Parts: sequence; structure tokens; C-alpha cells
Amino acid sequence: MKKYFLACVVLLCCFAVAQDSAKTPSKQAAAKPAAKSAPTATKSAPTPSDTVAESARDKATDEEDHQKVLRFEAQGKIFQNQVKVQKGKIIDIQNDITSLKNEFDAWSTGFAQDDEAQACWTSTYYTPYYKDWCDRGRNLKAQYEASERQLAQEKAKLEKMQEDIRRKGYGNGVYDPD
Repeated sequence: MKKYFLACVVLLCCFAVAQDSAKTPSKQAAAKPAAKSAPTATKSAPTPSDTVAESARDKATDEEDHQKVLRFEAQGKIFQNQVKVQKGKIIDIQNDITSLKNEFDAWSTGFAQDDEAQACWTSTYYTPYYKDWCDRGRNLKAQYEASERQLAQEKAKLEKMQEDIRRKGYGNGVYDPD
């Protein structure tokens, strides 16, 4: 029985070695075609390192896009404040115009009621009494007209500013905040 057992063990070992040696050439033969097909497999299916690199690029692109959005929003707030400041200038000028108009109206009412008001347009204008009074009306009128010109310039500047903001892709919440 010992001989039979020993014979079986030797037979099994020989069979295992034979099987192993038979598998080895087929493993190498199978590995060679796999090696040849590996370049085509790399092109069609991403490797883990390609996936990591692509993920890093996507993350960097997402971060860049996020930064662009933040810069766009920050610039939008700057534009919005510039429009508000410009509108404030226009309102101030309009208030000055209203004040000057009221002063000029009060002066011209006095001018119309004064029989000697015509002196502003004659040689008696140069007398101290008439000169101060007449100059007041002339100065009011000149300031009023200058303010009207300035108002027209500031409105044109605001319109140009708003058009530039629109062309940069901002909505009316930025270029017309109020």
C-alpha cells in the first residue's frame, strides 16, 4: 500500500508538472496577443492614470470657470456702482438746475416788476446799484445754461456706459440698477 500511495503521489506530481508546463506556453502565447492589443486598448479605454489626469484637468477647468464667474460678478458690482454714481451726478445736476431756475424765476419776476429793470441793458447798467442786481440775473442765467449743457453731457456719458455694460454681457440689473 505504501508503494501504491507513493506511486500515486509521484504520478500526481508528474501530472501537475506536465499540466503546469502545458499551461505556461499557452500563458505566454496569450500574453503576446494581449501585449499587441494593449496599445489599441489604451486608445479606446482610458487607463487609471489617464482618468486621473482627465479628472485633474476637469477640476482645474471647473476651478477656472468658477473664478471667471466670480470675476464677472465682481466686475458687475463695480459697473452697477459706477452707474449708480453717474445717476447720482445727474440727479445732483437736475437739483441744481431746479434751484437755479427757481432763483432765476424769482429774479426775473422782480425784473419784470421793476420799472427801472431796463437799465440792465443800457449804459446805466454800470452804476453800482444796477450792476450788482443785473449781474445776478446774468450769472443765474449763465449758470443755468452751463448746468443744462453739463446735464446733457452726463446723460450721454451714462447712456454710453450702459451700452458698454450691455455689450459686455451684463443684464439690466447691472446697467440700470434702480
